[in-house]
Amino acid sequence: MSKSWTPEELAAASAAMKAEGHMSYEDFCAAPVLRLEHRGRDSWGRPVYECDGRLYVDVDPRRSRPADICTKQGNAFDGEPCDPVPEGTIIEFVPERDTWPF
Repeated sequence: MSKSWTPEELAAASAAMKAEGHMSYEDFCAAPVLRLEHRGRDSWGRPVYECDGRLYVDVDPRRSRPADICTKQGNAFDGEPCDPVPEGTIIEFVPERDTWPF
């Protein structure tokens, strides 16, 4: 734990830990992070995101539900949902999560 944290980094880490439900600092540091950038909606109206050239989809984008993120089959924009992201992955939506209004 030799990294010097800026106040902004500490605040962001704290908020992310709280959002994940009492995750320890060590667990937080070890957890994979997906920074999902919104790219639009597929032919089913589901939000599509990109991270490091890989496409992801929120298969249940209802505002009242937690995000359910999967990869896109064949990395195709209108591809079927494929593999769910690993449990414990921290998701950051850029600029924000795109949801259906219900």
